[in-house]
Amino acid sequence: MELPSGDWIWALAIAALLTGATVSVIVLAAVGSIRRSVNEGGARQSQQMRRLTENIAALNAQQRAADGRIQSLTEANRKLAEEVAALNERLRDADSAPRITGTARLLH
Repeated sequence: MELPSGDWIWALAIAALLTGATVSVIVLAAVGSIRRSVNEGGARQSQQMRRLTENIAALNAQQRAADGRIQSLTEANRKLAEEVAALNERLRDADSAPRITGTARLLH
């Protein structure tokens, strides 16, 4: 059995090295592309989180303002109800008071 010549081994070694280098470059390019995509996705998510945080802050401010208006309206409604009750009481008192008739009523 004869050993293969040195030229064939060198050609095989060079082909293996070139194949390895090519695979390495492809893998590095793919990893770089994936990394870039992940970074861009992270940046988009971060921007969306910032916008959501701003929207939540604005909605909280609107809710506080609405709560203040509701409280003011509730207080105004309570006062109005008290005034209506007082007017009803005065009307009842006026209805139960003896009526003045005739000339005296006209002067009153």
